[in-house]
Amino acid sequence: MFLLFAVALAAIELRGEIPKGMPLRATLKIVHMTAGQLILLFVVFRLAARWRFGTPAKLDGPSWQTQSARIVHVLLYVVMFMLPISGILFTQADGKDVMFFGVALPRFIGLNAELSDTLQDVHELMGNAVYFLVGLHVVGALWHHFMRRDGIFQRMKF
Repeated sequence: MFLLFAVALAAIELRGEIPKGMPLRATLKIVHMTAGQLILLFVVFRLAARWRFGTPAKLDGPSWQTQSARIVHVLLYVVMFMLPISGILFTQADGKDVMFFGVALPRFIGLNAELSDTLQDVHELMGNAVYFLVGLHVVGALWHHFMRRDGIFQRMKF
């Protein structure tokens, strides 16, 4: 998931540096959108796996830490769903097809320029929130690994 987020974010950030009309700009948009759609697909599988196999046992610690970790995880899941969904919807509301490996997704929303602008703003806000949430997640994991030495990295499944 991290790699898909990195690809999606890098592609869209780099796209902003490429002049309009350049073929690379269009390619980067396709890369961004495909990575986002894969995030949506994989988060569904990820939640199914959590439901089927459960989650690792909770770590001991102060309640503010366990609650903070829970909130960050919930927000990460919200973003993993809402970023791709808002991207698909704002693109379709703008009257454009959304392609997934060469196949157009079904239309979930009709042409609506005002709604497209609003959804794009939401999409960009959540995209910026990803940096903050991933940063919190990484800081927490590193703190557990180096300060608490509680084997947090051994619990992660790759």
